[in-house]
Amino acid sequence: MDLMEQEVLKTNLLAIAIAGLLMAVTGFLLYLFRSELSGSIRFLMPIPPLSVASYIFVFNMYQFFGGRLPGSSLETAKEILISTAVAALFFGIFTVLLVIIISLVKR
Repeated sequence: MDLMEQEVLKTNLLAIAIAGLLMAVTGFLLYLFRSELSGSIRFLMPIPPLSVASYIFVFNMYQFFGGRLPGSSLETAKEILISTAVAALFFGIFTVLLVIIISLVKR
């Protein structure tokens, strides 16, 4: 295994481990505050798949930039903001389409 493959593997393993830890902490906090959140749980249900999407984005970003962050903090922030905007846009579009299609099918 060459050095680049080792870096990609290390990044992948770190991203999986840290994403799992962050999801566990989030789940623990949601469990602790379950009574306060019971009325708004539907808004929190997308957290697990969004966490997985974040892991995939971070892994792909590191892979794209050769196992490193982009050149500066500004470039890194730009990458994150663009991916967040694209993900939010598609989340919104898919949600609206699902609502429309389900309401049409249920008639």
